[in-house]
Parts: sequence; structure tokens; C-alpha cells
Amino acid sequence: MHRTALVTLNMRELERLKVIQAVVDLGLRPGRAAERLGLTVRQIDR
Repeated sequence: MHRTALVTLNMRELERLKVIQAVVDLGLRPGRAAERLGLTVRQIDR
């Protein structure tokens, strides 16, 4: 049987999740993701 867990995110965490998901699924470039999140490209690559 599958177990379902409820996860609560604040708006900042939700935005971060969306950007990371776009990098993985949609091919958003790490440089653009870094700009959106205020991080370095190296941090995005990790």
C-alpha cells in the first residue's frame, strides 16, 4: 500500500521548488535558475 504524507511549504520554499523542478524537467538553464533564486550557478549544480 502507498502511504501519503502531507508536506507544508511556505511561499519561498514553494518558489524554490518550482525553479528546481523547471531545471530538472523543462531544461531551465542553471544560470537563469541561479538568478531567480539569488544563488551561484555552482550552488544550483549541486
